Amino acid sequence: MAYIKTIDESEASGKIKELYEGRKDHHSGKVSNIAKLFSLRPDLLEAQQRFSRAIQFGGSSLGVKREEMISVLVGSLLKCSY
Repeated sequence: MAYIKTIDESEASGKIKELYEGRKDHHSGKVSNIAKLFSLRPDLLEAQQRFSRAIQFGGSSLGVKREEMISVLVGSLLKCSY
């Protein structure tokens, strides 16, 4: 049970529904709990998405392929579901 109120995908409308569409997992089709955490503040969800894109892939001299390999390795070691 969540301690923070969130908007479920089935209840989403307007701006939050639009943002959820862009955050759906390519394999499961579901929106991550991290995205849902920001669901009451779509402005913060947009800011979090911009921040994530800025630091995640392609922002270093390693190149996207190496960054993705590191991300997969670290996620695996940490047993991260994301």
